[in-house]
Amino acid sequence: MPLPALSLALLIAYTSPGERMLNVQYTVTNVGGGLGNHVDETVIFGMVPGAATEKRWVAERVRRDRRYCGKQGADGKCVATETQVHDWLDGATCSKVAPAFTALWAIRPAGFAPVRDFVIVSDSATVTITGTTTQAGYLTKTSVSQAAGDFATWWHNSSNSWNACWQQAAPVVEGQVLAPRLFLPATPAS
Repeated sequence: MPLPALSLALLIAYTSPGERMLNVQYTVTNVGGGLGNHVDETVIFGMVPGAATEKRWVAERVRRDRRYCGKQGADGKCVATETQVHDWLDGATCSKVAPAFTALWAIRPAGFAPVRDFVIVSDSATVTITGTTTQAGYLTKTSVSQAAGDFATWWHNSSNSWNACWQQAAPVVEGQVLAPRLFLPATPAS
């Protein structure tokens, strides 16, 4: 079987009829923390058809927060807690999503710094944004990781601005519910 036909056959084999998935254009991971808190978050973003000829941003997220002292037990001592969420963000119902990407595109590219002879340690989570770049030609992937800086600040400000917009139900796009691409890790049996 020629290679293009083989690729198409594999695509058809893994796509269920009537199933629509988000075409991922950006991925953001937010991992780390300190002072008794740890976050492990992955968010994927894509644009989908919206009302009339407009496009809308949609995101899918899995997030796990662990807190050393998430609550106090009956004895007054700290009890560790863990929360996990798998949810969705729909630009059709959250007007703060599109302006966030306009702000992302306005950030100047990161440049390389001179070599330092010391290490900076931070209690901040590391934010990694992956997408395509316009500098090296279209479809060229780039990734930026920061604990602090313009891209990390963009993520923290943007994600805080749409914090109340996350929803449990997957958005409907052209009459079809989006199928998940992300999944929460299985929890061990107790």
